[in-house]
Amino acid sequence: MAYNDFASVYDRLMQGVDYPSLCEKFISLARLHSHTPQLVLDAACGTGAFTFELIKRGYDVIGVDCSEDMLSVARERLGSDALLLCQLLSELDLYGTIDTVFCTLDGLNHIIDEDELLESLQKISLFLEPNGYFLFDVNTEYKHEKMLSNNTFVLEDEGIYTVWQNSNEGDGVTQILLDFFVENDDGSYDRFDDCIIEKAYSDEKLTKLLEQSDFEVVGRYDFEKVTEPKFDSEKIIYVCKKKG
Repeated sequence: MAYNDFASVYDRLMQGVDYPSLCEKFISLARLHSHTPQLVLDAACGTGAFTFELIKRGYDVIGVDCSEDMLSVARERLGSDALLLCQLLSELDLYGTIDTVFCTLDGLNHIIDEDELLESLQKISLFLEPNGYFLFDVNTEYKHEKMLSNNTFVLEDEGIYTVWQNSNEGDGVTQILLDFFVENDDGSYDRFDDCIIEKAYSDEKLTKLLEQSDFEVVGRYDFEKVTEPKFDSEKIIYVCKKKG
């Protein structure tokens, strides 16, 4: 995805995300599994809001995203505090290894080709140290089928109005059409649109792809309750350990 104009309004649309709490949740889960992050890769880092929270807590961070537009916003936010690379995860190429990888806010759901997802997981594994940890969250099949697919949402905030139309494309794929109306200083509005596609993968499929990438899934947690996932969990956090 190019994101284009979407990058300019992304942070305004995500105002409801409590990034400090999200960061604490992922770090706490790493510690629960006796892992202390040091050098961290923020995969699909977007505009760098989660990256910023990691830096605040003293971690050395590399941010990777495939959108130069999103990274330009991240650079304004982070300055020189993090190394930012414009790369697809399937083409990840770091200067050395890291000990921890975080991928938040359903970043992997945006990889809709299974082969590309496998390539991405294998690249992450390649640059992760033995016994390093990979933590990520994904939207579930339940959320796609019951909450997202074939529904329309209207989001209104000061200076921005968004119409969010979803359609079920089959095989777990949801197409999201976004229409934005952004207010200018003179009271006029600019309109632009964008399209996002997500795919929900079953736990069985994700587990198989992770195993093919030299990972062991050591924990699964409901995103909201941080308990064992249920059939109606909308988002799940996976805690994975690279085999030594």
